Amino acid sequence: MERRCVLNSWSKEEVRAVICYEWARGVSGTGIHNRLVEVYGPGVMSKQMVRRWCRTFNDGRQQVEDIPRAGRTRKATTDANVRKVDDMIRANRRITIDEVEEELGISHERAQNIIHDILRYRKVSARWLPRQLTSTHKEQRMGVSLEHLVRYHEDGNDFLFRIVTGDETWVHHFTPESKVASMEWKNPSSPVRKKFKTTPSADKESGYHGVKVSATPLSSNIQ
Repeated sequence: MERRCVLNSWSKEEVRAVICYEWARGVSGTGIHNRLVEVYGPGVMSKQMVRRWCRTFNDGRQQVEDIPRAGRTRKATTDANVRKVDDMIRANRRITIDEVEEELGISHERAQNIIHDILRYRKVSARWLPRQLTSTHKEQRMGVSLEHLVRYHEDGNDFLFRIVTGDETWVHHFTPESKVASMEWKNPSSPVRKKFKTTPSADKESGYHGVKVSATPLSSNIQ
């Protein structure tokens, strides 16, 4: 009896070439699959795939290698692309993934992978603070606080009873940037960006206890 040896290693091009040869000899798809299993083992190729290749060769194909596919290159996550994405984000912290994708000609998935997984950028909103205080504002507040403290030590609770508190509402002549609109890319080493809810501006008015008064930037009033 003839002794057969099962080959443990093979390439897909080699198997396709065997299928093409046996198909040219007139062997059926089932017969080709049985012979492949005898030589290469049961994990070589499914019977359905062998029949599909037989139909492909019957349609006129002779090439056993993969046909190159048109479109973007598979190797998009290169060191050069990673550096380009990092430079683009540093130049414009509000750039979108779609803009990165279009600029580099890579897929949305690859652009997202480079930004999130490799460069570890996250898009976060700036930390909101009530007001933007300059050094002058801080000195004024410190001075008024010390003055109130001295008067309290001199007059006691009588001074506290003479204090009148109130509230004010600032109405802007423009639409301030929202917190979502201020979102920017940030990696673990980026500094925390601050966004002030109100900033000194001549284009706003203040309403106080029903009395409307014009406001000027950096006025002598305590901010």
